[in-house]
Amino acid sequence: MTRTCALALVGALLLAGCPKKEKPVEPKKEPVAEPKAGPAPGALPADTAYASGKVQVAKLAVETKVDVPNMGPEGKVDEAVKKAQESSVISQTMMVSDDRGKMVFTTESFYVPKGTELRYNPASKKYVLTDADKKAYWAMTGSEIGNLLEGGPSMKRTGYTIKITDTPEKATIAGVEAVRSDADLAFDWSVKTKSGDRSGKIKVKLAIWHSGDARLKEPWGDMMVDFLTVPFQDAEGQKIVDELKKKVKFPVKWSMEVNNEGQARDKDDAHPKLLTEAKSLEVIDVDRSELASPPAGYTPATGPYEFGEGGQTIGEDLLGKIPAKKGEPPKNVEPPEDK
Repeated sequence: MTRTCALALVGALLLAGCPKKEKPVEPKKEPVAEPKAGPAPGALPADTAYASGKVQVAKLAVETKVDVPNMGPEGKVDEAVKKAQESSVISQTMMVSDDRGKMVFTTESFYVPKGTELRYNPASKKYVLTDADKKAYWAMTGSEIGNLLEGGPSMKRTGYTIKITDTPEKATIAGVEAVRSDADLAFDWSVKTKSGDRSGKIKVKLAIWHSGDARLKEPWGDMMVDFLTVPFQDAEGQKIVDELKKKVKFPVKWSMEVNNEGQARDKDDAHPKLLTEAKSLEVIDVDRSELASPPAGYTPATGPYEFGEGGQTIGEDLLGKIPAKKGEPPKNVEPPEDK
């Protein structure tokens, strides 16, 4: 019951108990209560658990790039595609504690502006995307983040499946020994667009190199998986995320290849992969406030998230030069209405 409703109810009870007057009188107007101060719509409560003090974290510098196998016919390298692939490298820093995580985009002229942060508190099941210049944040579920980054309409995902296979492959990555496990994910999708409902099936191939180094705590590995699987963090997808956490320790390198069944492709076309690898890894103590979700002093954003101008550069210079079919990419082609 709000304070205003409570005052109205008390006033009604008092009037019912009063003796009748010979002359009617105007009922006394109750003062309107001031609205109680509280968080704005869409706001998350202050992260008091991470307001002060120090916490131990694993801190990583990571790079992500588009990896395109078989870049040219007969094994020859397509120079335009090679140049686009080399320029596609983006960098981030990551920090994970037992129960918080943060990723900071550090690439200049990228469609996600440099300094943008993605924070996560598993207790709230909300990822927080920040704008450092405006001191504002957007609180979203993993699937909402996925839809935002994909740039398409809201996608409904159902029927998740996962198969995890351990491999004997080993490597030293960022100074720690790691082993590779493969995960085959699949889910059915559907979207509502102006031209009608669409549906299909997406298959995702994940190769994950993960480490059981004694310095790296098990909860830290779980937090890394939460960042690795952002697009699958919905009620249904959580089941496969939990399966990954059971089998995978601390991820230090992973690749993701997506196949949307039904898309027309040449048989010899290779699916581009997103390859992410830790370049450095250290265990340090930091101020808890660095992982607070939302950050102290930030307010909920009032409008939708807007990407930086680099998005246009990526669309023209990178995606246009890694075509689904071999040959020269078309010039100045308008994107389709429904992505």
